[in-house]
Amino acid sequence: MHSSIRSLAVGLVLFSGIAAPSVHAQTPSSEARYTLYPAHSSIQFSIGHFFVSSTDGAFTSFDGRLTFPQETPERGTASIHVSPGSIDTGIAARDDHLRTADFFDIARFPQASFESSGLTLTGGSNGRLKGLLTVHGVTQPITLDVTLQTPDRTGERLAFSAQGKLKRSAFGMNQFAGVIGDEVTLKIAAQFVRMP
Repeated sequence: MHSSIRSLAVGLVLFSGIAAPSVHAQTPSSEARYTLYPAHSSIQFSIGHFFVSSTDGAFTSFDGRLTFPQETPERGTASIHVSPGSIDTGIAARDDHLRTADFFDIARFPQASFESSGLTLTGGSNGRLKGLLTVHGVTQPITLDVTLQTPDRTGERLAFSAQGKLKRSAFGMNQFAGVIGDEVTLKIAAQFVRMP
């Protein structure tokens, strides 16, 4: 459903890969580390409703890390964490229902995550980012179309856009089929700030 979480995020966002390097590891001088700047980022989703309209929403609580080799961005890594409890569709009663066991069941699954596994460059600043998305206690592969929006890859800030689709049923969220669609569209905008 509004499993669009994901987030997510995420990032979507945003994505050049997954887990941050160990604090004991040496980071190559050409590989910069970044942290997600939530104030300038968003994780939004859209899902069909009664087959004639759609419900749009967003997740407002998330964080992430990015490593970005400037010369070989396809070797970068990203890790995004999203709080499904932060879902916002503009209707409080609906959001409360989405937090229950009928949908995200945030009491049992308070966090969703995305961990990248590989980036394939498709031309210019575009690429396809593969990774593992965990929502509602279920982990599934996902592919996001990503674009680096920042002209300068060496800057203090990197901005990405990403979008993709997933099926909520693949994450065990099957309630109200026929009323609520299965396919969820994700749209992510992410800004990362270089870490010291």
